[in-house]
Amino acid sequence: METYAAAAAHGLADRVRASQLPPPPERAKIRESSGASLRDFAEELGVSPMTVLRWEQGKSRPRMRRAIAYRRLLDAVKEAAA
Repeated sequence: METYAAAAAHGLADRVRASQLPPPPERAKIRESSGASLRDFAEELGVSPMTVLRWEQGKSRPRMRRAIAYRRLLDAVKEAAA
């Protein structure tokens, strides 16, 4: 069973990683290298494909909850492609 301190540390680590998303062009490269479409990422994240496109173009940034999920997805896709 995870302690409160460990859970808090994981939460903090997620927020730090989410605040340090890869640069927008790299986000698109990571997604494209996996063969995933904008729609695939959008469905996984519960947003529209246009929202993912704006994140990839640097026109907007996801809010924290979505940024955490987006970073996890990017990391998982990048790791799977390696």
